[in-house]
Amino acid sequence: MKPGAWVGLVIIIAAMAFGAKSFVTNLIPYVSFTEAKASAGAVQVMGKLDKSTIADDLGQLTFTIVDKDGNRMPVAFTSARPPNFQMALEVTAQGKFDGQTFRATNLLVKCPTKYQGTETKSYAARG
Repeated sequence: MKPGAWVGLVIIIAAMAFGAKSFVTNLIPYVSFTEAKASAGAVQVMGKLDKSTIADDLGQLTFTIVDKDGNRMPVAFTSARPPNFQMALEVTAQGKFDGQTFRATNLLVKCPTKYQGTETKSYAARG
């Protein structure tokens, strides 16, 4: 092989190794509320939004999410409120638990309007 081909091959392998390391480093696992409280690193928690707890004070959005077992997790988020947050059914929060509150760095919301009108008719119903 020519020296230029070797250099190209080394660059490709290095780029693939860097990409794989970055991918693994940026994975944020989904965990239960109990696991989130015990974790030192960034995690994701998901739960139903308790709309009665939503407060937006001095640029900090606070609310509570409830898991399927009824456990509650207070969440604080300091970035801009996601669109349609008031209509969210479920919220996934990415961040860390600080001892009292889950400090979210990113929020993902599941809204019912996003899925309205997506029903499809089955082939049998068409006749």
